[in-house]
Amino acid sequence: MGFDKGRHAGTVDAPPRNERREYLSALYEGVRAHPELAGGLIERRGVSWVSVVRYGGPRRTAEIGCDFRDGGWWFCWAANGHAIAPASDIAGALDAITRELAAVDGHSPRLRTPGRKARTRSGGINDEARAAGGHRDHHH
Repeated sequence: MGFDKGRHAGTVDAPPRNERREYLSALYEGVRAHPELAGGLIERRGVSWVSVVRYGGPRRTAEIGCDFRDGGWWFCWAANGHAIAPASDIAGALDAITRELAAVDGHSPRLRTPGRKARTRSGGINDEARAAGGHRDHHH
């Protein structure tokens, strides 16, 4: 009996089913069909997510993952893991993503704004606050 022909070996005609990837692919197709959204299905180092932008909106992206939790698959914000909608509810997820990207303040914790820097460990401020006339938060 060889290593590749054990008595319990089976043949696989198709790659194993990847539900996460299937749900993300369905969300990506929904993004492509949505008149206000554009995006891409990204895979890096074996991790997949959907990156979404809104036409005509501020330059922000939403990165959407898919996690199995509480007995089912859920779309979630990649930045913080908060749930958006069940993965079976593509329309609900698209509505939530569209609303989030349409927010006017631009300070949503769910989204990433290119160029925005986090507060430094030494208490410094980000470049955006400095440009707006902000100052350092330390006492003299």
